[in-house]
Amino acid sequence: RYLATLTSPATETSTSLTQASTNLTSTLALLRDAREKFDTAADCEPSIDRLYRGAKDLVETRNRRDRPSNIYNVPNDTSSIIDGIGRRIFNDDDTMTVATLNGTIVGLTEQDVYAAADSLEILRDAHVFFHERSSWKSSKGALTNIERVHQLGVDGMCNLIKCHLHHTGPAIRIKRALTLLRNADDATIDTRGVSTIATNTTFGTRKIGGPMNPHALETARDTRERLSAALQNRDLMKSVGEYEESLPLDTRTVRELRAMFECLGGNGCFLNPATKPSAESILKELSKHQAAAAKVSRTEKIGSGYYTKLSMKNLESGYPHLDAYAEARRTIAYNAMQLFYRQLRDERKKEWDKTASSGRDMAELESGELDSSARDAVRCLEHAMVIVAGEKSIYRCVVSPTSSHNHDTSKVPLEYKYALVASYSSVCSAVVDRVLDIIELFFVKDAALRNTLPNASSSNLNEGMSLGSDLLSHGTNASAVPSVRFAASAAAAGLRILDAVRMLGPSLAKLCEMASNKLQLQRVDSVGSVTSKDSSSTLASNLCIAVHRMTVKNVGKALENLALSVKHDPISGEKFRPQDASVAPLTSDAVRAIRLVSPFVSAYKSVTKRRPLPWDPKVGDAAGEMDFFIRYLIMSLLANLQAKGTAYAQDPGPVAEAKSHLFLVNNTYYLSEQLKYNYIPESSAPILLNIQEDIDGNDFKIRGEWFSDQVNKLFVNSKKKYLQYWDSLNEYLRDVANGQLTYTNPEQKLLTLESGRLLKARFSGFNDTFERMYESHRHLTIFDSKLREIIISDVKNTFLPRYEQFFSIYSKYQFSKKNMDDYLKYRPDKVGDMLSNMFVS
Repeated sequence: RYLATLTSPATETSTSLTQASTNLTSTLALLRDAREKFDTAADCEPSIDRLYRGAKDLVETRNRRDRPSNIYNVPNDTSSIIDGIGRRIFNDDDTMTVATLNGTIVGLTEQDVYAAADSLEILRDAHVFFHERSSWKSSKGALTNIERVHQLGVDGMCNLIKCHLHHTGPAIRIKRALTLLRNADDATIDTRGVSTIATNTTFGTRKIGGPMNPHALETARDTRERLSAALQNRDLMKSVGEYEESLPLDTRTVRELRAMFECLGGNGCFLNPATKPSAESILKELSKHQAAAAKVSRTEKIGSGYYTKLSMKNLESGYPHLDAYAEARRTIAYNAMQLFYRQLRDERKKEWDKTASSGRDMAELESGELDSSARDAVRCLEHAMVIVAGEKSIYRCVVSPTSSHNHDTSKVPLEYKYALVASYSSVCSAVVDRVLDIIELFFVKDAALRNTLPNASSSNLNEGMSLGSDLLSHGTNASAVPSVRFAASAAAAGLRILDAVRMLGPSLAKLCEMASNKLQLQRVDSVGSVTSKDSSSTLASNLCIAVHRMTVKNVGKALENLALSVKHDPISGEKFRPQDASVAPLTSDAVRAIRLVSPFVSAYKSVTKRRPLPWDPKVGDAAGEMDFFIRYLIMSLLANLQAKGTAYAQDPGPVAEAKSHLFLVNNTYYLSEQLKYNYIPESSAPILLNIQEDIDGNDFKIRGEWFSDQVNKLFVNSKKKYLQYWDSLNEYLRDVANGQLTYTNPEQKLLTLESGRLLKARFSGFNDTFERMYESHRHLTIFDSKLREIIISDVKNTFLPRYEQFFSIYSKYQFSKKNMDDYLKYRPDKVGDMLSNMFVS
């Protein structure tokens, strides 16, 4: 026991000494780690400063290279740094990002990027270390220094990301199948890496030593068949547009970008997850760049190049590297779309000036220009799909977290996924927004659908046909109701655009979405609470919906304009109501209009499903088909023709009322010949004023019984009323009672004075009336030779058989001693010959 009392204190002391030794070792380790952490900022600053300066100088160098006054004359392809006369040339190769520092060439190597990324990781660890030991007096200064260096590194990486993504050019190139055709044209080609863009022509309508671009001459039917076949075969992107998606980044740039996005991704751009902005604040900022599809509306002037200001705003997601990506690629994607559209517009203007100076009919030129404008709008829509597909390949290659080798979805913060969706949507929205403005500009400027007034008079030329500046103020007045011919061309052109939007819109919306969109996105309201919202709330997706809605609305207006132009076609005037009672231009233009719009059955159904129309107030599945609209046009046409026919009766002259009925005969027969299902193909009736125009619906026929009933009924009634005028000749051809004829010499059949006067009155009355009617009717026009034969035959049958009988009986009587030849000058065979030569065909 005594020994125990002696050894126990020694044991306790030994334990304390051991613990003290351990504490001293830990303290020394902590002091050593703290000393290393204190030196972190100084150790990491050189590599980060090199990245920042190199990125900054690279941006300045490339901006100086892209200026028109650039003295460096840098080519687009790779070349040596020093040219033949000693000037310095700056470019990219596979090993070094070349820049300058105080006049000296400085190369920012790939290893510099990796070193800066490693330094940022070290800085983040050091920041966590000092943040946990904030009670130290020196922690505040260390944290401030680390934050400064870290921000410098983030800024340098963002500048380098923006520089790389901006100067790689658009992610598209001319399709290889069209490259040889392109080289046959007189265009120049700008090649940057593997990206090829046209610089001075659309490769569209000119043919110099090679075949034309097939897309520049496509009809609506060709486009519809091409896109329908591509959708059925599920190879839409192979058939869309004249360009194809292409990754414009070389392997070294891809490695650098991936390293920077991996370094800054998730919470990497923040020093400490504990000090980063809250998820609610990030989502609140992202909600400012979203808009519901029903609330997407125009905020900019038509033709300004933008549709809504939302697509013009720089993204502020809280993640600077995503903001840099969105800003750089949004500019490139928008410029690619703008360049393509301007080339199409300039080429179309050249063709317009060329054809306008040829002296061709202005109405025909307008119709062709509208179709060309619609075709170019569809080409822009297809080009937008290619651009978005190219941007999607860039996003997947370098921006998406899945491009990293050590990607773990569970470690990616949810708000970062939303920021990724918003950044990609920002890029796509710039392209879709430009397409929105292009399509609406067509409807407002080319198709003249602004401020339509139903009761205004029609006009042949439209104020909106100018091919000058795109910009239209909101106070611009277009012609109220255009001519039927112009309205038909505008409606067909609008349906052509809607046909493409209907087929390409869903695919474009799908390209604007990413895998993260499958999640339930969140939206922060004005109060700050987080609410669930479907993924379709991304701006790009809703702009795609807005394209369809806007197109449907304007096509509905175009169809209404067409119906109004038929209904309100002017009644008076030689231009609208021909004096020879021939076919009215309204009738031929209405037939042409029906043939133009009839092929667009599916596009028309897209309108009626979403928009009530005057002739079809129902919407959705209960709405009618194209037959409803065609029937409305026909009934409006017949009503207008009857009003024109009534107006003939108010004209001076004895034949005015007869012209009214012959006018309806001509027009109803023309309608029947052109549109009736069982018409004879060998008919000699052409489409008036449109003989050389190739129309997609030339073989369209109306199968409904209502058409035969309405048109044939009006034709029969009008013909019957016209023949009644010739029937008036029968008043002079009634049989004379035997008691009214007395003879002074029965053997010679010499009539008495009273009986002779009776026959004289009959023959002279017939002769005078026939001469008057023949002279007034023979110059009238019957447009179709077959109809002319029918009318002449009916006129002959109306009175000629009775006249032959009357002439054969009473011409044997001697009712005039001196003037028998004058009373009998119109023998039946002569009358028949005269009638056979009547009417202008």
